[in-house]
Amino acid sequence: MSNVSKLDLLTRVEGHGSVELIRDGERVVDARLNLLEAPRLFEALFVGRRFDEIADIACRICAICSTVHKVAALQAVEQAMGINISRQTGLLRELAVQGGQIESHALHIFCLALPDYLGVSGIQGLAACVPEKLKMGLRIKKLGNHIQEIVGGRAIHPFNLLVGGVGTVPEADQLQRLKDQLDAVSDDVTSSITYIFGLKDVLPPLAIHSYCAVSGGPPLFGDRLNTSTEITIPASSAAAWLNEKVEPHTHAKVSRFDGTSIFMVGPLARLRLSEPMLYAKYFTDASIRSSLKARVIELQLAVERAQFLIGQLLDNGQEKELAVMAIPGNGEGVSVVEAPRGVLLHSYRFNEPGICIAADIITPTAINQGAIAMSLKQLILELDGAGYDEVRKAAEILVRSFDPCISCAVH
Repeated sequence: MSNVSKLDLLTRVEGHGSVELIRDGERVVDARLNLLEAPRLFEALFVGRRFDEIADIACRICAICSTVHKVAALQAVEQAMGINISRQTGLLRELAVQGGQIESHALHIFCLALPDYLGVSGIQGLAACVPEKLKMGLRIKKLGNHIQEIVGGRAIHPFNLLVGGVGTVPEADQLQRLKDQLDAVSDDVTSSITYIFGLKDVLPPLAIHSYCAVSGGPPLFGDRLNTSTEITIPASSAAAWLNEKVEPHTHAKVSRFDGTSIFMVGPLARLRLSEPMLYAKYFTDASIRSSLKARVIELQLAVERAQFLIGQLLDNGQEKELAVMAIPGNGEGVSVVEAPRGVLLHSYRFNEPGICIAADIITPTAINQGAIAMSLKQLILELDGAGYDEVRKAAEILVRSFDPCISCAVH
């Protein structure tokens, strides 16, 4: 006789969700993912708003991901209004997004995922068994926040990033201090790669999903999606290809793609598509259980990119600039950017007075729902015959490996 056991709310993830394990007697035979956080209806909030209000609303979708939401929204609005930004503004936005990458990856690696590998319950357990690793992770996270604060005006919901430019350009001494701080944590990040790669896997081998990521620009930016199936999708067609559907088991829309494949997004997808030669040899296993390894490598890449961007800004000198004045008009813009957890799409359409008449946002965790659900089913097969508690623990670790941001997913 089958029965359903609902796990407690998933812990050490952003937002509220659960996994249901279906049992036949004592044997676990299936699993279902539920993203339970209440729908937040941001897309409806945009309708009727002026073009210059959109990005300030968009960044409220998530505190952890607020900078990348704002940048994605700004790019879509500027495309719709025919605005070109300066090179300096582009460098500053990219630096802010890399700051968010550093913050989010450090939080996941050292606070959310590491307890799974060390067999402790959470931060309290880490503080007891690896206090120096925890302190190091929090230092790196704090630096990611500080980068966003210097560029964006504050670490959460940045106000200094504007349509057409920035409000205030950081001073040279501020940027130099950031570079010095990045230099100071560089060795810590490098040593973290060795440490993370030395941890024992906590999940069994799982099938490898197809994957996609943004390409065509500097790291994390671009104008198209590349896929492991060698399909390339321009940003203007990305929403149709992602093919979101409303489904009854979740409060987030589910991407159904072309109806025959499920794609995964995030650090592992990005690394597998870009394959930096220095790191390719480490990924003999490209399934989701390697996600922590991918994140710690991306953490180093983000630190290195932030160092480079600051060097570019310092070499060019800081020019005070005014944001480009926009003339409202009919237009539509689509932006794709890589958030820490994967592909993020913002799309807006405006009427002649510059009022938003349609909005569409597709977030990484919403895209990943299909991959998470399929991975859970694979996990059940791999652990067939294992006890309920073992399956329950592994299922939660698996979901956490995707680092879901459920608040973003139910935007």
